[in-house]
Amino acid sequence: MNLGASLYQAAIRWPNKTALVFEGQRWTYVAFNRLVNKAAHAFRAHGVTHGDRVGFLTPNLPEQVIGYYALLKLGTIPVPINYRLAANEVKYILDDCAARLLVFEDALRSQIDPVAADLASVERLIYIGDTPAGNELPFDQFINPGAEDEPHAQVLPDDSAFIMYTSGTTGPPKGVVRTHRAELLGAMAMVIECGFRHGDIVLANSPLFHIGQLQLQFIPFVQIGGTNVLTRGFDIEETLTTCATEQVTVLHGVPTQLVMLMDADFKRYDLSALRIGFFGGQTLADDVVRRCLSVFPAFFANLYGSTEALLVTACDYRRHPGKLGSAGQAVINMDVRVVAPETNDVTAVLSPGEVGELITRGPTLMREYWGLPEKTQTALAQGWYRTGDAAVPDDDGFVTVLGRLDHTIKSGGENIHPSEVENLLFEHPEVADAAVVGLPSRRWGQMVVAAVVSRHAGLSAEALDQFCQASAQLASFKRPRRYVFIDEIPASPTGKVDRAQLVERLTAQLEAPLE
Repeated sequence: MNLGASLYQAAIRWPNKTALVFEGQRWTYVAFNRLVNKAAHAFRAHGVTHGDRVGFLTPNLPEQVIGYYALLKLGTIPVPINYRLAANEVKYILDDCAARLLVFEDALRSQIDPVAADLASVERLIYIGDTPAGNELPFDQFINPGAEDEPHAQVLPDDSAFIMYTSGTTGPPKGVVRTHRAELLGAMAMVIECGFRHGDIVLANSPLFHIGQLQLQFIPFVQIGGTNVLTRGFDIEETLTTCATEQVTVLHGVPTQLVMLMDADFKRYDLSALRIGFFGGQTLADDVVRRCLSVFPAFFANLYGSTEALLVTACDYRRHPGKLGSAGQAVINMDVRVVAPETNDVTAVLSPGEVGELITRGPTLMREYWGLPEKTQTALAQGWYRTGDAAVPDDDGFVTVLGRLDHTIKSGGENIHPSEVENLLFEHPEVADAAVVGLPSRRWGQMVVAAVVSRHAGLSAEALDQFCQASAQLASFKRPRRYVFIDEIPASPTGKVDRAQLVERLTAQLEAPLE
């Protein structure tokens, strides 16, 4: 079995079921599969073959997923690219994976034109839009000559399916090579853990260059014959309107998006079909979680995972209301440990309450980092993936993920994890959003600094400091020594706090080094 075969199977079992919805257009499974087959034959006619790479730089579009599945049927490897990257960053990925073709959308031309002539391996640009330039080949014209029958290629479970490039926060992006077997098992883990059903309808409003939307939602829904509703990206009004008109039953969001959703006027929309919700990536305030529980009656969970491992842990807050903030326990077929971070000993398991590095193993782990054998060996020590995330287990085996180990603030000889402080700040009724970082300090090494988005202009640093001092949740040495009010917390394309950018912004505002 492979990912391409799972679409064929869905088309055979549920030919007339709606597979895909986009901006008023609808495709059944049999129609979706025919377009995929036409694209597969077109790619093959161009000379693309098993193991070749094809880059995609698009927002969420039907052409994008048609291209993905076409290549998966051939054993060719789609390489989704973050469409928020600069031109030189896009070039780096295309050159690194030696992509033979690039599929891109007109709105992203500014990220292609400056580097198009210098791409080392790209033979042709496949264009999505109305005004192709030069030698660009329109996608519809490209696939039109292709036959509708199955392409019949030998694609084995352990063949490479995708190369997913990481964000590159600690250096150039790394290409995570994921196999068909790992993707299929990861998708089924999502179905089992979240309770997806054949009749469910999921809204794909997060980027399909990221595992959270592609591997953990789109692919599982194809496997079970569900319906994927695509939007180009996240917009609060579009999300709520689409949920109402399409009777969406499953909705994912990063914490920032869920805060926006919970602050919206639900009376304007019929959201009665919603039953499953989940989030990941960072902390979600307890009061927002409680509001979400009233919107998603069947399941609402914190899911923890990564590009290298897919879904690792889950905590359904409906089943475990006393575990708010926890990322839960290992999901089906996965194993999780929290070990001493300063050693390479995967058996150095820590006791409940001790902070260490979360490691995991299971059948959904990546095969390798593309072209980086040493980094692969380091990351996959003794069969365990070292996540680089700080975590603490409790007595019941539930883990709370505190953030990246390299985001730990070292102040006055003490280790402080940003999420510990952020969780408290989120409880203040006037705090809309917050992120905590360490800035260089002459006296302390690093000073705990909180960037805060306030709901109203009257909130002061003094009020927040009094709030933190009055709380029994936070040790005195962990409380922020400085508060900076900003309009928006910088975020990565996947919705996580961009702490490097935040540190840069806050440092630029300093008139003198911190004492």
